[in-house]
Amino acid sequence: MSTTQNIPQAPNAPQQALVQVKNLVRTFDVSQPWPARVLTSQPKQLLHAVNDISFEIAQGETFALVGESGCGKSTVARLLVGLYAPSKGTVTLAGNDVSQLKTNLKLRRDAQMIFQDPYASLNPRWRVGRIIAEPLLLHGLASNDAAAQSKVGELLTLVGLSASDASKYPHQ
Repeated sequence: MSTTQNIPQAPNAPQQALVQVKNLVRTFDVSQPWPARVLTSQPKQLLHAVNDISFEIAQGETFALVGESGCGKSTVARLLVGLYAPSKGTVTLAGNDVSQLKTNLKLRRDAQMIFQDPYASLNPRWRVGRIIAEPLLLHGLASNDAAAQSKVGELLTLVGLSASDASKYPHQ
């Protein structure tokens, strides 16, 4: 996750947390459908993926969340960027409630996930240029397709690739 928003700080003042997570809980209902539960007299079953986690991350600070496979790290990341809603607790980014991400496009643009596996996270049927151009157009960072393609070339060059790589597929 990254953010580009600058938070003004007074000299020698304690830094305001860029990310604040307080008493975060996320449960998932993994029960059988209601009619099946009634017929078999089974109670509702809840999976506690994240249970009462709290932490703060200051601007410029590096934070690592470490744990075994299946312990809830990815669920916490999805909660941080608003892909999941918390069952309880709060998540704020730069003082903004993450639950407002759907209506706050600036906040949504500033907070993004970077996935570990590009083969699972990039559409293999789209060319690289289209993948990069889509958020530029969605968030109004490019006014039209031509401006988006120009910006795509700049961005690819900025990270050490060639502008011609925009015509390739992610696996290439």
